[in-house]
Amino acid sequence: MAFSLPSTLISLLSNNEGVDIQKRQQQTDHVELFWIGERHTVNYFVLYFCGTGNIQPQPQVMTTNKDKSQEEEDEAKSAPLREFGDRISSPEDAAIYSTANGLIEFHKSHKFCSYCGTPTLTSKAGSSRICSNHNSINSNGTCPSPTSIYPRIDVASIMLITSPCENYALLGRKKSWPKGRYSTLAGFLEIGETIEQCCIRETFEESGVYVDRSSLRFIKSQPWPFPRSLMTGFRARATFDSGRDGTSHEITRSSSNSSNSNGHDLLPTIRFDQDEMEDVRWFHRKYVAERITEGSTALSYKPMGQEEEFHIPGKSSLARYLILQWVREEEQSE
Repeated sequence: MAFSLPSTLISLLSNNEGVDIQKRQQQTDHVELFWIGERHTVNYFVLYFCGTGNIQPQPQVMTTNKDKSQEEEDEAKSAPLREFGDRISSPEDAAIYSTANGLIEFHKSHKFCSYCGTPTLTSKAGSSRICSNHNSINSNGTCPSPTSIYPRIDVASIMLITSPCENYALLGRKKSWPKGRYSTLAGFLEIGETIEQCCIRETFEESGVYVDRSSLRFIKSQPWPFPRSLMTGFRARATFDSGRDGTSHEITRSSSNSSNSNGHDLLPTIRFDQDEMEDVRWFHRKYVAERITEGSTALSYKPMGQEEEFHIPGKSSLARYLILQWVREEEQSE
C-alpha cells in the first residue's frame, strides 16, 4: 500500500535528513513507508520513493523523536549505503541502515507476482508483499501464490584461506574495485551444497587452490544487503593435495610476488579465473600488518599513497574482521 505523508512528517524528514521530500514526491509515482523496528522505545521507518524517472531511490532512515540539537549539526545527504557504511560508528545504527536498505531492495525487486505477473502490494507494515490477485484480498482472485511474499536471502561464503604454514593469506581483487584493494575470496551458495562445500568450491574456482576440508571452521556471519546477502565467514588452510583422487597440487616457492616472503616457504600455486578476478596472491602476514589502514568498503573510494598498492576493505566488511583476526595472531616461526 502507498502512504500519503502528512505535512508534519514531510517537515520532520526534510529537517532531519537534508532531503527535499516535497520535491521527491513530485518526481515519483508514490511514496511507501516501511517499519524497520523499535529500539529503546523509538520506532524507525524507511521511505521508498517509487519512481520511473531519473531519481534513484535511496533509504532515508528517520525516527519518531530525533534530538533537534543533533539535527542542526548533521548535514546528511542521500547516498548508497555502501558509500558511507564505514562511517557509521554504532553497530545498532548500522543494523538499522542495513535493514532499511534490504527492505527497499526487496520491494524494488518484487513489484510483480512471480506466479501470475499481477502487481503486488505492500503488507505487514512493509515486511512482506502480497499478490493483488490473491483471494485473501480479492474475492475474484485466482493466484496460487502464498499469502505473504517475504524477502529472499542469498547465502554466500566468505573465507580467509591461509597457506599450510598459516603465515600467508590468499587475497584477491576484482577489476571494479578501487586501485589496491584486496580482500578475502567469496561466493554464493549453489543448490544442493552445504555452505562448507561452497567455501571449498569457490576458493578453487577463483584461485585454483585446494582447501584442507578438516581445517574449515566457521567464524561469524554478517548481513550484507547489497542487495540481499548473508555472508558466512570461515577460516581454512590450503593444502597441496586435492583430497579427491590423491592428486598433488603444484607447489610454488615463495618469491617477491608473495609479498614480504622469506623465499623458503612452499605455497600452493595460484591459477585464478581472469574473467572473474583481476588478481589473486599470497600475502605474508607481516606485509599485511604493516599496511593496515582505515581502508574503505565504498566502491568510489580514492586510495592515496601506499593504499594505491595495497589496502583492505573498511570496518563494515566481514572480510576486514577475518583479515585482522589472522594478522593479530602470533606469527608462527618460520
